[in-house]
Amino acid sequence: MNTDNTVALTKRVVITSSKPATKEDFIKKIGEIAKNIIDFLKKNGCTEIGHIKFISTTDGEDYLQFSIEDIKKKPTIQGILRKTFTKIKLTLNIIEFGVGREEIDNKMDSEIKKIQDHFSNL
Repeated sequence: MNTDNTVALTKRVVITSSKPATKEDFIKKIGEIAKNIIDFLKKNGCTEIGHIKFISTTDGEDYLQFSIEDIKKKPTIQGILRKTFTKIKLTLNIIEFGVGREEIDNKMDSEIKKIQDHFSNL
């Protein structure tokens, strides 16, 4: 593993919706974002990641972690979210090798905007 080009980034966002969002829709959207980020990393020369984690909490009660530790394997999901929610805190943490900090930072911002827009327009 070449650690010369290691990038570690964390983004935090609060996602709100005027109508209750379902945990199934949320997990589906996280999966789409994860796929988009992995596709972006692969396209831009990344062959290995430390991890990509989406950590979500609702009012400090529910906890869901969506983790990818190998770009060639399926994600793992741990924790539980209630059936519906109108506000959720999301932390996106990534450690990757090979793609520049600015490029992955911009991609993460773009994907976060997509999920915010999706849930704000329910």
